[in-house]
Amino acid sequence: MVRQPYAESLDYGMLQCTDLLESHNELTARLRAFLLAVVVGDLPLARQGLISFAALLEAHSLAEDQILLPAFTDLGLETNGCSLDILQKEHRKLRRLLAEARQRVFADGVKLTPAMRLLWIEDTRLLKEVLDHHDVRERAAFHPAFDSALEQAEAAALAGETQALEHKLEAQLLAQYSAEYAL
Repeated sequence: MVRQPYAESLDYGMLQCTDLLESHNELTARLRAFLLAVVVGDLPLARQGLISFAALLEAHSLAEDQILLPAFTDLGLETNGCSLDILQKEHRKLRRLLAEARQRVFADGVKLTPAMRLLWIEDTRLLKEVLDHHDVRERAAFHPAFDSALEQAEAAALAGETQALEHKLEAQLLAQYSAEYAL
């Protein structure tokens, strides 16, 4: 069974935009769980792990695209190393790499032979590197910029709206993928 969205245990209270980075920690944990299932050759668990990771990654980036990125440019928070263009390119690259991983993992007749395990682990390395680099950028310049530029209540409202959308999208995507892949 696919894990439920982790949102069920969260309190939206007085969030800061940097609190949204908790999703990055959860993404790292879910990607690690997928890779561990691959290492031991458990295809059903690997598939569940990838779907859990995919739902959160897509939900998180879509929520940022729809709420935070427009606010980022409206508030004039772009910098040379953290611009709308850079963030959008990273989101697109993450989605592309994720789509490629889903194609591999859910291909008809796939078996987790030792050679296939190594291939999946190597292919996932690039996804992990892009995710890690994106995380560093957002921790250093993206999320903190909102907390610095906005009053606490404004930052909390923006973070709450983003987090609520992320959790809604994650639940929808988990349901969609579970049905699509018969998990």
